[in-house]
Amino acid sequence: MSDAEKWYLEALRILRLVLGEGHEAVAGVCGSLGEVYSSQGRLEEAVRMYKLVLRVFRSASEGDSAMVAAGLCELGTALYRQGLYDRAMKRLEEAYEMSRRLYGDDHEQVAAVLNNMAQVLGDQGRVAES
Repeated sequence: MSDAEKWYLEALRILRLVLGEGHEAVAGVCGSLGEVYSSQGRLEEAVRMYKLVLRVFRSASEGDSAMVAAGLCELGTALYRQGLYDRAMKRLEEAYEMSRRLYGDDHEQVAAVLNNMAQVLGDQGRVAES
């Protein structure tokens, strides 16, 4: 276990105790843990964290949210890294549509999601579609 993981887990324990499972601060730490797990190749754990992030931010927002869009993109990327291309693409498409509604067509977040979608298609050999 890395030092970062230990500290995030301790922060998560405290925040859950003090603020409750559904608080946005808890989701923030879960997102950071997801990044740690993803960087370590612990993709199932990363996916679990990103799903928790999405659940919290979806319940905290009514409609589109930048945090939900980012969470969808992170989840899609982790699923892609697991080789779960169809599931990854579904999440990335959700992130793309939400990002377009939030930011318009010409925004760096929209471009980042499109890039991730192209990677998924490219790795599936669907280069013409990417």
